[in-house]
Amino acid sequence: MSSSVRPDEGLDHPFAGDLNWLLHRVGAVLGSAQDEVARRHGLGIRGYVVLRTIAQSEGSSQLALGRDLGLDKTTLTAVLDRLEEAGLILRRPAPGDRRARVCEATAEGREVAGKAAEEIEATEQRLLAEMRPRDRDELVRLLRQLAFGPFADTAPISGSCI
Repeated sequence: MSSSVRPDEGLDHPFAGDLNWLLHRVGAVLGSAQDEVARRHGLGIRGYVVLRTIAQSEGSSQLALGRDLGLDKTTLTAVLDRLEEAGLILRRPAPGDRRARVCEATAEGREVAGKAAEEIEATEQRLLAEMRPRDRDELVRLLRQLAFGPFADTAPISGSCI
């Protein structure tokens, strides 16, 4: 497989060997590309993540949703307000606890989430296109090992990446 990226690409950068910088840089590059995709669907990356989570796990309370995504109540409420105004979700009182609100995706919301998910996945594939399949698998395995490794208890697993 021929590569358009030189093996020594970026080696002259002052942080070329800094793992923290490299991980953040990859996150920023991928996040920016995926935010652009999500915006084409009227969402932004945060709106996409919230909508897709709701579409995949119907009946989640706002409190559980915020906890699982690592979003504070104010931020989550603003995102949910936009999604509801766009007709992509509904919020209803939770059965058994009228103070709690349950989020549900509308049919249009599920459709938008599905279409956006396909394009978001394509951005990941474009990022990894130069890698052999076994190298992609190894990258994911190694990142998972680091994410859940010796320092995992220093940061919440469900913290926001958006």
